[in-house]
Amino acid sequence: MGLTLVYFSISVFLAINMGASGFSIAFTPSYGSGIIKRNKAVALFFGFVVLGAVLVGPRVVETLSTRLVDQITNPVSGVVILSSAVITMFAANILKVPQSTSFIMVSAFIGAGLYYENVNYQKLLEIVIFAIVFSALSFIATYIIIKRFYPLTSKNMHLHEKVCSNNKLIKKLILFTDCYSGFAIGTNNVANVIAPIFIIGTALNVPFLFVLFSLMFGIGALTMGKGNIDTLSKNIIPLGEISASIISLVTSNFVIIASMLGLPAPYVQFTTFSVLAICMVKDGFRQTSGKKIVLRIFSVWLIVPVVAVVISWSLHHLLIR
Repeated sequence: MGLTLVYFSISVFLAINMGASGFSIAFTPSYGSGIIKRNKAVALFFGFVVLGAVLVGPRVVETLSTRLVDQITNPVSGVVILSSAVITMFAANILKVPQSTSFIMVSAFIGAGLYYENVNYQKLLEIVIFAIVFSALSFIATYIIIKRFYPLTSKNMHLHEKVCSNNKLIKKLILFTDCYSGFAIGTNNVANVIAPIFIIGTALNVPFLFVLFSLMFGIGALTMGKGNIDTLSKNIIPLGEISASIISLVTSNFVIIASMLGLPAPYVQFTTFSVLAICMVKDGFRQTSGKKIVLRIFSVWLIVPVVAVVISWSLHHLLIR
């Protein structure tokens, strides 16, 4: 009972923080452009996160809890895995580099698998390969779409005119892509919080857990999301609402596909590659690749998962005999 309370305390903390972050990513275009108010955005975010979590999320939970490593029976491992993920995510936030919760959770499970010597390396390779392929496709798809709009020439002038003359339709598109992004977050990210509980053991059914922790995502959006979304909506860089919606639509598609395949998906990586595609169109390859922040992001992406593995493995050695 005590172990379950510890797990739920850590999970609630993680879910609330993930909700605040996910909300700011998903609904910045519609909120920032004044299409909807924040409370309505929170309500839509919660509703679509629940929908995605209940409909698709169980597939990702199954992969993390049973397929990535062989069955782990020690209940302490569930708390260790979750704690390792929280510690690592906090460290990534300190470095101010966006990091995928899914990849951190996968790494924490791998640390446990190394301790028990039962890692499913074939499933791990599958997750990594799909992440690389979908990241590349996010870049390519965004680059192709944005290239049709920029730079402004006589050939694409008609596209800009159509966009400007269909303001109501564009607003509906922005709101749709934001809701779609919330759905994608539900299909994958909620599973990251739920998967370790099956190691501890629970009498609660899966749909109830998804609704419960989706509610935590909504609470995070309501209580902690204002600062994040205000910052992003006022400093959305040179992307604008249309570019941000294109990013949401492209990356959400790949997250949902990965979730339907039962694979944890690095939403942050997909989004970052999509943003880099826009930077590449506007600033060129040399200027984009030479930015210090780009090199820093890729360095942290390589280091943080390794750190998560080491922390998880080390805590298992310290706490489990």
